[in-house]
Amino acid sequence: MPRLRKIRFVPFLLAALAAAAFVPMPAWGQGASLLDQQQDPDAELDRDADELERNGLRGILGPDRDIEAGRDGRGPIGADGLRGGALPDAATANRDITDRQPGDEPDRNAILRDRQLRGPGALDEAVLDPDREEDPYAALGIRVGSFLLFPELISETIFSDNLFLSTLNPVSDWAIALTPSLNIESDWSRHSLTGSLSGIRSFHEGFPSEDDETFSAGVTGQLDIRRTTNLVAAANYSEFFEDRSSSDFPDNAAERPRERTRDALLEGNHTFNRVTLTLRGEIAEEDFDDSILVDGTIQNNDDRDVSELRLTGRAAYEFRPGVSAFIETSTNERNFDQKFDDDGTLSGSSGYDVQGGLLFQLTGKLNGEASAGYAFQEPDDSALEDVDGVIFNAALEWQATGLTTLRLDASSEIDQTIEVDTGGSIIRAAAISVEHRPRRQIILGASLGYEIETFTGNDEKDEDWVFALTGEYLFTRSVALTVGYEHLNSTSSVPGNDYDVDEVRMGVRLRR
Repeated sequence: MPRLRKIRFVPFLLAALAAAAFVPMPAWGQGASLLDQQQDPDAELDRDADELERNGLRGILGPDRDIEAGRDGRGPIGADGLRGGALPDAATANRDITDRQPGDEPDRNAILRDRQLRGPGALDEAVLDPDREEDPYAALGIRVGSFLLFPELISETIFSDNLFLSTLNPVSDWAIALTPSLNIESDWSRHSLTGSLSGIRSFHEGFPSEDDETFSAGVTGQLDIRRTTNLVAAANYSEFFEDRSSSDFPDNAAERPRERTRDALLEGNHTFNRVTLTLRGEIAEEDFDDSILVDGTIQNNDDRDVSELRLTGRAAYEFRPGVSAFIETSTNERNFDQKFDDDGTLSGSSGYDVQGGLLFQLTGKLNGEASAGYAFQEPDDSALEDVDGVIFNAALEWQATGLTTLRLDASSEIDQTIEVDTGGSIIRAAAISVEHRPRRQIILGASLGYEIETFTGNDEKDEDWVFALTGEYLFTRSVALTVGYEHLNSTSSVPGNDYDVDEVRMGVRLRR
């Protein structure tokens, strides 16, 4: 593909993509909605209206939205999400599936679970008018057998006023970024299988060394052995260029080294009475290519290649409907491909963490979990100090109204590093965000995040503040305009490592 060197071509690219999206989709791509229309909604709606009369409105019609945790654990907040996000608890996230067997009475709230109420009068219209769509802009997907496919493409123009995160000489640049993705979901009465593919390809006008080439793929499956017992397995792979904000980013690197991550997990969940037990095993690997420095020499990064084994156990007790208390503990072992790093320090460490918290499943009100505890990591090299401290994690979503959603995310992790005279760092991050829809076709968002990384042994401390604004205008289910602004302020106890970055994005999103 030839490099796009002139940003003035961007409007023509966006216009072409938008025009293509307005072309009607073929009939075979509309199978998901046509199949749903074959059902007779009148009987179900009458039954659900009676249920609403008996139980009231609160907690019944709210959307049942999944709580996403931090994903790939890299980069500062605001760039790639909070570092160190934990996997969602499969036992609780899939309770509606595991508690039902073929022949069981259907869930009375199923027909209303995915609806988005948009005003005080939406209830009567939703119940009394079966032909009315609550969200005419929701993606329908493409049905292929018993699977639903959700393809998406985002084309953006991006401007950054400090591309190299410089303290004294910030350099700005424009870029075009293409972000395709495909999500696949099974539509089975029992068991489940999901998959995802995504990537980013960007083209900078002045500095092609900063072009992104990112690819990630993942698959997750759940086997429902019994109503109260299930197994979950997942595997993920991604490759990307390392972010310049990383504490181990090579000094004087002419280009960003490519990084690859691989991880897999196997989890078992069992519920009896009010108690749910979870046991999870995980393996994760990071692999770095060597770096090319500005003087043309090659810097070895093999001493950064690491693998981690982790075993986690959790016990949760539901003391009232929709609210559970849990305690969780995990142990880990980190091993580097090189026994000693390039400075002669013995690599590797082992550790554990213990935390307790609350899990919320109050449909239409509050969903997610929050916990706090203690983490400890001991380096294999006895000359290095242990890393330990208080940790906290959260992924909470509160549906304040049918139009407004608030979210709190927090994460903590102990990170390994190859910096001299330190056994590692503890990273704590938190972010609060709000999403509001003043109109069905308009989505506005704002977020504020904070992250602090504290190193042992050398008293280094790095802090990041991130403020972001987002907006979407939905023309149809398939086409939307997107805009975004982000400001990052990064400070460090190491002189010369402070910087500020402002980034603006504008683009078109196409999806099905």
